[in-house]
Parts: sequence; C-alpha cells; structure tokens
Amino acid sequence: MQLDTATRFEADTLMARTIGRIDLSSWISWACYAVGFFIAAGPAAVEGLRSGGPGAYLMIIAVVAFFAATAMIQQHMQLSLRASTFGHPKRLVTSGVFRYSRNPIYVAFLLPLLSLGYMSPMAALVSCLLYIVLMTAFVIIPEERVLAREFGSDYREYRARTPRWLGPL
Repeated sequence: MQLDTATRFEADTLMARTIGRIDLSSWISWACYAVGFFIAAGPAAVEGLRSGGPGAYLMIIAVVAFFAATAMIQQHMQLSLRASTFGHPKRLVTSGVFRYSRNPIYVAFLLPLLSLGYMSPMAALVSCLLYIVLMTAFVIIPEERVLAREFGSDYREYRARTPRWLGPL
C-alpha cells in the first residue's frame, strides 16, 4: 500500500519523535518537572529536600508511582516495558484505565508534577498547565490523527465517549 506524502510525513514524524533515543513525550514531561522544580526551589524547599523531610519522600513516591502506573498500563496494552515511542499502533485499546482517559500514561505523569505542590502550589500549577499544553499540542494531537486514520469509526466512537485527559480536560 502506497502512502501519500502527508501520511508518510506524519508517520515518519511519529517514528522520529526522539531526541537522542528518548521519546519527545519524555523530554516534555521531565522538562516541565524541571521547570516546576526550579520555580519551587527556594531555600526552605531545598533544605527540606536535603534533610530528607516529607517533601522529599512525597516526590520520590510520586515518581515511583508514575513508573509503576506506566508499567501496568503498558502491560495492559500488551506493549513491551521497553516501548518508548508511539510508532504505528497495532490495536485500539479502550478497556481498563483507557475507559477513563485516552492518555492514561500522560495523566499518570501528573503525579510527579503535582508532588511539587508540597514545596510550591504555584510551581505545581505552572508545571501541570505547561505539561498539558505542550503534550496536547506536540504529542497527543499527532497521535490522535494517526489513530483516527488507522481505526476510523472505532476510534471516533471511543474519542466521543472518553476524555483526552480526565473529565472535561
């Protein structure tokens, strides 16, 4: 089957969305975390982390919870735990956590971002909003175009009943 130029470009772009073998979604996620951390990193917050206070434990637990959620979601999707790029979808997954969000792994990354709120609610808010905007624009929308093309009416029905993020987002 011959792909038209636009379709080929979109497929190549999805496959090449890595920088130094790291997926674009990972770069965006951790860059937003770094932005939030630097916003929050006042002297008291840094000392709390350095002394091993509850904020340090909360942030560690949030990151571990994110990785655990990601592993469970990838297992549900029947993907290798080493899968790091969207690539070409093999099947449309709509069960499990995918009944509540079309992007549960991206939702799971909100855990580490929200943990920044222990040090600074403003840092958590800024990093979460930045993350949602960047992920939607540069990762999710291109993925949705591919899913719509690959799965047609099945994907459109799924999209109509399941939010992109959670609730009204």
